[in-house]
Amino acid sequence: MKLFKRLSILSLIALLGITMTACGDSGANNSNAKFTTVYYYHPISPGAPKNPYNTTGNSFTSFDKMQLAWSSGLATDLNKFYPGLAKSWSESPDGMKATIELQPKAKWSNGKSVTADDVKTSMAIAFTQGTAQSFSLGSVKVLSDKKIELSQVTGGTYKSFMHDALQQTVVPSFQYGKLLPENIWSVIDQSLYAGKDKAKAAQAKKAQDQLTKLGKSITKFAPKTDISAGPFVLKRLNPGEAYLVKNKYFYAAEKVKVNSVSLRNYTGNQQIWNYLIAGQLDATPFTSMPKNILTNALNKKTNQKITTPTYVAASLAFNQKFDPYGNVNVRKALAYVIDREAVQKVAEPVVGKPAKYTDGITDSAAADWIDSSVRSKMDGYNHNLDKAASILEKEGFKKKNGKWLLPNGKPWNMNIYVVNGFSDWIQGGKVISSQLTDFGIDAKPTIVSSFAQYQADMAAQKYAVGFWLNSLSPNMYTAYARIYGTPDGYNILNGKLAYYDQKDKTKGNWIGLPEKLKLSTDETVNPGKLTFQLNQLKPEQQKDIVQKLALATNEYVPMIEIWDYTHVQFVNTTRFDNFPVKDEGLMNNMPGVWMAMGYVTPKASK
Repeated sequence: MKLFKRLSILSLIALLGITMTACGDSGANNSNAKFTTVYYYHPISPGAPKNPYNTTGNSFTSFDKMQLAWSSGLATDLNKFYPGLAKSWSESPDGMKATIELQPKAKWSNGKSVTADDVKTSMAIAFTQGTAQSFSLGSVKVLSDKKIELSQVTGGTYKSFMHDALQQTVVPSFQYGKLLPENIWSVIDQSLYAGKDKAKAAQAKKAQDQLTKLGKSITKFAPKTDISAGPFVLKRLNPGEAYLVKNKYFYAAEKVKVNSVSLRNYTGNQQIWNYLIAGQLDATPFTSMPKNILTNALNKKTNQKITTPTYVAASLAFNQKFDPYGNVNVRKALAYVIDREAVQKVAEPVVGKPAKYTDGITDSAAADWIDSSVRSKMDGYNHNLDKAASILEKEGFKKKNGKWLLPNGKPWNMNIYVVNGFSDWIQGGKVISSQLTDFGIDAKPTIVSSFAQYQADMAAQKYAVGFWLNSLSPNMYTAYARIYGTPDGYNILNGKLAYYDQKDKTKGNWIGLPEKLKLSTDETVNPGKLTFQLNQLKPEQQKDIVQKLALATNEYVPMIEIWDYTHVQFVNTTRFDNFPVKDEGLMNNMPGVWMAMGYVTPKASK
C-alpha cells in the first residue's frame, strides 16, 4: 500500500555506510564541536535538489526536514509522540478529525513564521506524492495562523489517521505553494470521488492523473537555498558529507547545544565499521556487523553500545509467477532446506536472532499476538533435508547426479538477489546458496547496485527470489502490509482497498498469491482484505485478524523468515555527552530530534 513511501526502514534498516572524509580532532572539544554521524535514509548527492520529496534529495530528516511530531516506535505505546512543529494535538472521539496546534515560536530559517497555511500546502503536496491517500486524508481546514484541522475522507475508518498525519513532512508555502495550481483542493476533492456515477468517476480519474503529474514535477523542484524549520540548516555539501549549522530561528534554539553537524555519505557497512572503531562518529545508526567488529568497536572505551527494540525481520521472498515458486509445496520444501540458525550466525551474528516461525511478524511481537492454540497449528520448518526431498519428489521433481531437476526435466537454477552494501544480506545469500547447492539446487547470490534499484526491480517483477524486510513495525497493519499490501497487489485508494493482479506490472505486485487462501482451520480468507481491516480497528480489536494472517503466512510461505533484527546503535562520549540512552523511544529517532529536546551536550575542552 502506498504507505511504504515513508517507510524507508529505520529506514530501511540497512541503508548504511559512509565515504571517508576528514573528521577533525579526535579528543575532547569545546562548544564549537562538530557533531558527526551518518545519514542513512539516502546517499548524499551534490547534484540532487534540496527537496524533501525527491528520493535522493539533499534534505535531512530531524535536522532540516521537519515533521509535525516524531513517533517513539514503541510497541508498548504506539501513540507516544515527541513534539516536532506541532506543540500539541488532539483527536475527535470517532477518530475522524485531528486538530493540531503549531509551536508558537516556530519559524523558517529566513525568519518567516511557520503557519497553518504551510501545513495545508504540505498536505496538498502529500496528495501528489500518494501519501495523503494512504492515511485517508480528506480535507484540511485552517482554524488560525497556528492551528489546523485535518479530516478523514468521507466514510473513512482508518484508526491510525492522526498517527500518520503527525508524521507528514512540512515545507514552506511561500516556497512550494507556487508549484500547485490555485484550484488544487478542487482537484483533490474531485480525485477522492469513489461512487458509481460514471461521469464523476471519469472526472476523478482525470484529477488523479493530474495529481500524479504534479507529483513528478514537484520531486524535480530544485530550490536555490535550503529553508529549514528544524534545528539546523544546510550550509554546504560535497560527495563525502553534508554540513549543517544551527538554525537561529528554530523554535527551541536555546535547547540545541550543538552548533554544527556533519552527515557522512555512505556506500557500505564496512566504512561505518572503520569510523566506529576509530571513534570518529558521535552517534552511529543501526548497522549490521560481525562479532569481531563489535569487539573492536567496544575496545574504544568511549563507544557505548545501545540496544533498543525493533520489529524487523529479514526474509527470503518469492515471486510466484516464476516457476517453480508458484507451487506452495516447493516454497515449503525450501523452508526445510534452509538452516536459519546457520545463516544467522554468519550473516547477522551481532544484531540478529534466527526466526522461530514464518508468520509475518517478529518473534518478539508474536509473543503478544499469537495464542498457544494457534501456534500449535503452525509449522516451524525446522531444518530437515529428508522432508524437503520427500515433498519435492511428490511434486514431480527428480534428482539426477546429485542435482534436482524441475518436473519438466530442466535443471533447477536459482539467483538470490541481494543489495550492494547490505553486508548481512550478501553473507546470508552466500550461506543460503551454499546450503541449496549442497542439497542439489544450483544457487548463487546476485548483487544489485542500490536499494532504490532493487525496490524498483522487485516491483517490476524482475526477480524470482530475493531478500526482503518484513514486519518493520509494532503496528500490525504496517507489519502485514509489508506482505499483503502493495507487494501482493493491494493498495489503498481514497480510503478504499484496490487489488491489482500480476498482469499489471505497474502496480507493484511481485508476490502474486491467490486472492483467497484456505487455512488449516477450513476458513477461507483474503489476506489483503484482512490486512486492510487492521487499519480500521484499534489494537485491542485486532488479535483475531492477526492470528489468521499469521496462519496464512505460515501455511502459504510467501517468504521464509530467516532472522529477526535487534536494534543496536552506538554513541561516543569523547566529544559529547548527555545522550538520551535511557529513553528507548527517543533513541529510536534520529539525533536531530534528541538535540531539539535538549540532549547532546559538547564536552568542555581540555
